[in-house]
Amino acid sequence: MTDTSKHSLSLIEVVSLGIGTMIGAGIFALFGTISDLAGGYAWLAFAASAIVSASAGYSYAVLARSASTNGGIAEYLDIGWQGGLVGRTIAFCYYLSIAVVLGLVAKSFGHYTTKVLSLGDGTVLWFGIAVMLLFLLINALGLRLLGLSEKLMVGAKLLVLVGFTIVAFTQFDPATYAQNSGSVAFNAGDFVNAVALANLSFAGFAVIANAGGAVQGGTGTIGRAIFIAIAVVAAIYILLDIAVFGSIDLSRIEQAKDYALAEAATPVLGQAGFMLLGITAMVSTATNINANIFSGSNTISYMAKNRELSPTLSRHIFLRQGNIAMIATVVIVIVMLVSMDLEQIGDVASLTFLLVHTFVPLGAALHVARGEGRGNRTLLWLAAILNAGVMVFFAYHLIGDKTLELYVFGGVVVFALAFCAISKAMIDR
Repeated sequence: MTDTSKHSLSLIEVVSLGIGTMIGAGIFALFGTISDLAGGYAWLAFAASAIVSASAGYSYAVLARSASTNGGIAEYLDIGWQGGLVGRTIAFCYYLSIAVVLGLVAKSFGHYTTKVLSLGDGTVLWFGIAVMLLFLLINALGLRLLGLSEKLMVGAKLLVLVGFTIVAFTQFDPATYAQNSGSVAFNAGDFVNAVALANLSFAGFAVIANAGGAVQGGTGTIGRAIFIAIAVVAAIYILLDIAVFGSIDLSRIEQAKDYALAEAATPVLGQAGFMLLGITAMVSTATNINANIFSGSNTISYMAKNRELSPTLSRHIFLRQGNIAMIATVVIVIVMLVSMDLEQIGDVASLTFLLVHTFVPLGAALHVARGEGRGNRTLLWLAAILNAGVMVFFAYHLIGDKTLELYVFGGVVVFALAFCAISKAMIDR
């Protein structure tokens, strides 16, 4: 898909790709919901999720040593599960999860944009569709533009977020922090829910694996980039959460969940702060969309080129890198934006990512056990247990009020299994 001899990504560019994806789906899209669920323990939810994500990241680093293309998770699952149906199904679940997250983030982009421009809620959908089409074109233009755009946009957002965090800390009031922390009683189920959603906000590091065939410095760059990106994002999430909780009344965040961080900036920096954070949110969600289109396209293209799905999906049809898989990703998202309640299936995305990050470490452990790779099997099994544990507890606490999400999650897995099995059978005829 990419001429890596002419278009390669440096460590900084690959880290930027991961940071751009994680921050777009985390702080701006989910900060309000996580704060509402965990209250004063939101920072701990982010920290716990960082640990769970880093454990899965270790399995990526192990499998990256045996990978040779930019197939990312799809290639890693092939290596770990030896090209079997299990690996193909989980890889397709990952692709579907990307589509869900893209819809969520595109909707978040629409909400922030309408608030910044003082437009009605009726324009949220149209802004979401427009940003998807814009980054379809950017990705189709080529990998060099991807790396340049990521570095510029990620640098800008980090500057604003770090600056806002510093300013918020100057307004930090221990009494306000105590009041906000006490306004939400600790509940184990809600905390697990918050950890699972925060895990979704870290899941963007997976796109780093999809740059594996186009990085400078060999496969070791992938592991370093993943750990650096998770560490940077975790520090931002934790410090920003503490700063906001100590300077702003929690009720303001709860009342503006769809654009929580921009609202949080208003008491500290006034309307100028609202605009600054709102615009930063627009840039952040845009970079998330940019990186996820890249990741989703590469996942399907890898599976198609390896005859796990129809090769038609990887066929180039416009501009430099525009293919059917890339267009299919955007079309699925637009259909979701028009027809589905993204807040409900956000839980489905969390469950699906946790499922993927259970099977990737398991595959890595099997890979090492077969003597085909090097890695610490104890850490790999621990990663699988951590991700599976959060997934099971999260699913358990969804029973009752959110049973529908469990049915949808089950439907996603069953559909992926059937689609992959039928596709492979048709290709092998």
